Amino acid sequence: MRTKSEERRQHMVATAAEVFLQRGYEATSMAEICSRVGGSKATLYGYFKSKEELFLSVMKMLAEERMSQAYARLVPGGDIVASLQAFAENYLQVILGPDLMAMRGIIVGELVRAGAAQQFYDAGPRQGWNKVAAYLEAEMTAGRLRQADGWVAAMHLLSLVQAEYQQTFMIGVVSEDELSLLQERVTRGVQVFMAWYGV
Repeated sequence: MRTKSEERRQHMVATAAEVFLQRGYEATSMAEICSRVGGSKATLYGYFKSKEELFLSVMKMLAEERMSQAYARLVPGGDIVASLQAFAENYLQVILGPDLMAMRGIIVGELVRAGAAQQFYDAGPRQGWNKVAAYLEAEMTAGRLRQADGWVAAMHLLSLVQAEYQQTFMIGVVSEDELSLLQERVTRGVQVFMAWYGV
């Protein structure tokens, strides 16, 4: 059961997410977030020491909300190809969605300048890919995938399933036509992954 303090914090994070998405990182102020949340700046700063810390909490919330379905597809012992396909399709639908594409621009621009990009990576993407690595390691241990370093295998999977989007993703211009090809592009990436890691 959530405490009022947890509920208040979640409300602050959800409100901040709306503001960051609307205005961007640099144009968003703690004062504006505070006015939308209601209450004092002291209360907001009691939960978050800085705008960077609040933004990291927003990114973590968005990643957990949107990526939880993708990670749920990775259940050891099932059909590996089907699991990887379902995971990768869900993953790409999330990261190529308009809100996370907008946030990605903020991360690349503002957080790199502020020196907080590593914190974001450690709090979000690294944790998620650790889950993928753990799934792959479980399949390796069971003899259903070739023995290898789980983290390296997870990075290979990531690179392969997003390979055909990499160039347009980097500059934030993934078109609807490209998105309509997501399933077949993921299939090709998973096939290449399994050609190396399959047994």
